[in-house]
Amino acid sequence: MNYVVFNVGDKELKLRLDAKNTVALERVVGTNPLNELMKCAQGKLPTVEFAIATLHASLQKLEHGYTLNKVYDLYDEYIEDGNSLVDLIPILVDVFKVAGFLPKDEEQGE
Repeated sequence: MNYVVFNVGDKELKLRLDAKNTVALERVVGTNPLNELMKCAQGKLPTVEFAIATLHASLQKLEHGYTLNKVYDLYDEYIEDGNSLVDLIPILVDVFKVAGFLPKDEEQGE
């Protein structure tokens, strides 16, 4: 199974959006999540709410026990580690690639 590795502090987490959690994410953001991510191509940052909702949805398949409140804490830890929302964008893009929203890179062999 394909997934995206997300390192925060001493944790190595596996991110994977499946159909069930993608639909749940659509309900939270009120649209296809890719519409929100595509705003980045227009030079806009995604909202922190969207980033956290995407992280939460993508943790549900392979990393059990991550409630929304725990994901808020995880995001805070990611920021405290010296990262930013901008640093998170390529990770979110990779999550959407693995989920089949975007074509996978040729160099990944997929």
